[in-house]
Amino acid sequence: MLPQRSSGLLLHITSLPSAHGVGDMGPEAYRFADFLALAGQTYWQILPLTPVDPGSGFSPYSSPSAFAGNTLMISLEKLADDKWLTADNLAVFNEQPIQDVTITAAPAVSGDAATTVADGPLTLAPSRLHAAWIKKRPLLQLAAETFLRDATPAQRSDYDRFCSLQAGWLTDYALFCALQEETGEPFWLRWPDELVRRDPDALARQTEQLHDRIEIVKVLQYFFLKQWSELIAYCYARKIHLIGDIPIYVQLNSADVWANPTLFKLDENFQPLFVAGAPPDYFSEYGQRWGNPIYDWAEHERTGFDWWMHRMRHQMSLYSLTRLDHFLGFAEYWEIPASEPTAKVGEWVKAPIESFMQAMYRQFVQLPIIAEDLGAKAANIQPYLRHYAIPGMRVVQFGFGEDMPTSTYAVHNHAENFVVYSGTHDNNTTLGWFRESDDVHRERLSDYLGFPVTEANVVDQICRLTMQSVARLAIMPIQDVLNLDESHRMNTPGLGGRSWQWRLEPGQLTEAVAERLLKLAKMTGRA
Repeated sequence: MLPQRSSGLLLHITSLPSAHGVGDMGPEAYRFADFLALAGQTYWQILPLTPVDPGSGFSPYSSPSAFAGNTLMISLEKLADDKWLTADNLAVFNEQPIQDVTITAAPAVSGDAATTVADGPLTLAPSRLHAAWIKKRPLLQLAAETFLRDATPAQRSDYDRFCSLQAGWLTDYALFCALQEETGEPFWLRWPDELVRRDPDALARQTEQLHDRIEIVKVLQYFFLKQWSELIAYCYARKIHLIGDIPIYVQLNSADVWANPTLFKLDENFQPLFVAGAPPDYFSEYGQRWGNPIYDWAEHERTGFDWWMHRMRHQMSLYSLTRLDHFLGFAEYWEIPASEPTAKVGEWVKAPIESFMQAMYRQFVQLPIIAEDLGAKAANIQPYLRHYAIPGMRVVQFGFGEDMPTSTYAVHNHAENFVVYSGTHDNNTTLGWFRESDDVHRERLSDYLGFPVTEANVVDQICRLTMQSVARLAIMPIQDVLNLDESHRMNTPGLGGRSWQWRLEPGQLTEAVAERLLKLAKMTGRA
């Protein structure tokens, strides 16, 4: 159960302002924590922290690791503060302009979650995230090399302790990254057969030969976790709690599938037999073919869901609350034969949600999770959420359809143990949503509020409804707080590399914005 009435804001780390092309865990992250405290907010919600893949359009929901951190978020300023970089290093870096980079990817290989038809190479839009990574990577490597050369005994001891504690995932992930670089082939199924099949002798030889590259990967993960720990400690000192996000699936080209192929429905050549997605609906004639390999839930159940328990424990160590994306998939999922180019052909398959939840409760005294229970079949998982007292999600934007009197998204039908959102990272901004709404929707919204709703007042009114909801936790995307239009949305499903790139501008979060939020939080009992 959510403990008390509170509120927070949704802003991903990469969307923070930064001098280095992508938001990171540097000074602006600490300024945002100060802003949250000033505005009377209790929670900071982010998207997944795991690494991103150019082949998947840099979506944080399609990662080469379910455990590792996204090193793009490492702050160069903090590395300089720790003496792993110099002021001259940063000066040279800052003099080099960041230019958009256009990349080409093959969705069928990368497991691109943004495409519905995997019919050949996909040219993604120019990506500043990729450009920032190209520019930032040499400095990160330099910092890691400096650490390995100059770390004090105490610092080295702390690093060794990190490697030991995280060995369950770090060993495979570091070797995976090193092999990608050594072979020049990012896709593990194209490596030599002895590496694809994880021959122990071949892995031992490569681990020895690639020792230096492996250490670089591990040090960067150490930097990431150290900076994240420092940031959350700063937030906690200001009574700000972090809400994280776990995608239900992992991509085929990941260290997780390479290291644990028996946990997925693969053939003898490690090719997916089935892939994940969503069936056709009103919005999509062909459905959504996400491309992720399907879990072999029978094998997970046989092992006591050991991989999932490790994943949950690792993620829970990073946040106060964790959002489980596509919670429906733990109960039933849309299984598409891998040979099918779209999601039109597939079937609903049951997953062992009862056994999974019982395993979770055996492992954890409490489950600090939020279930993403949106979508057409959301009603099917409500009994499980009620039984285990897991809060679901309600999105105010969804509450003004023809079914408004009975809609679970309509504010008058909300319940306490829920998290209410004005919109999510997948939705348009509230202003953009209003602009694209038809006249019937606009009239229904005006009737609901009792006065004419226009572009000038719609965002303020939706934010008020969100905060006034009986739901104990209210979250608003920062775009709604700032009354931003559709050009500022974080993700448009289906647009691949053109999503995930939005960033906050320096100076947008003023004291006046904080005062307005604080007043609303106090008025609605959430401060």
